[in-house]
Amino acid sequence: MSMFGRKDNVITYTVNKAINTSMYITVQNGEVVVNAPWYFSSNKIQQLVNEKKNWILSKMKEYEENLPNIQSVKIFGKNYDIEVKYKNVKAPELNLKENYKIEIILPNKYKEIGKEQILKISIEKMYEQIANNEIENLMEKTRKILGIAPEEYSIEKMKKTLGRCSDGKILINPELMQYKKEIIEYVVFHEFCHLKYKTHGKRFYEIIEKYMPNYKMYEKKIEDYEF
Repeated sequence: MSMFGRKDNVITYTVNKAINTSMYITVQNGEVVVNAPWYFSSNKIQQLVNEKKNWILSKMKEYEENLPNIQSVKIFGKNYDIEVKYKNVKAPELNLKENYKIEIILPNKYKEIGKEQILKISIEKMYEQIANNEIENLMEKTRKILGIAPEEYSIEKMKKTLGRCSDGKILINPELMQYKKEIIEYVVFHEFCHLKYKTHGKRFYEIIEKYMPNYKMYEKKIEDYEF
């Protein structure tokens, strides 16, 4: 990866080299890619990139301007609008506001490098913070109901899995915080039951149905996930 600068603008680009190809530059999803013949030197590529500097910067600006300032995420089953602001701060900040709004404040320097990845990281951290508070209370509540407890539990991002119980440890995906509280409670309860029954057998679902008779409705809501 290489870069060039123009005042406060810093553009990074990736070089792909191939046999018998002409050089061309693409800007897609905010990423600059230079495709060049294998024999082109770094200085030659840099020279040609500089010649296209204004075009590249205009495409990057166009991409940034077309990014939506408002996005929507779910917390406890409710939609929250995200409002992004740029200020003179050192690190990103996230604030929950009234009327189901989330304010994300980004440092001014991020105007030049794009915000999609920063937003993604900020939202993931938000879910982790919410999960740390919510799951601790549910763990204690479920322990009192069932009279059993995991050796430990943790909040951990997983693919296609909202909850997991393995070797006496319960893992909860922070993305679970998107769902209504009764679904969050069900997933935690479900994983607690795996402490006693490893498979989804008859006895497993007997205890599930005893305490959560609406469990089939909850499972329907999260059927795209494993747990």
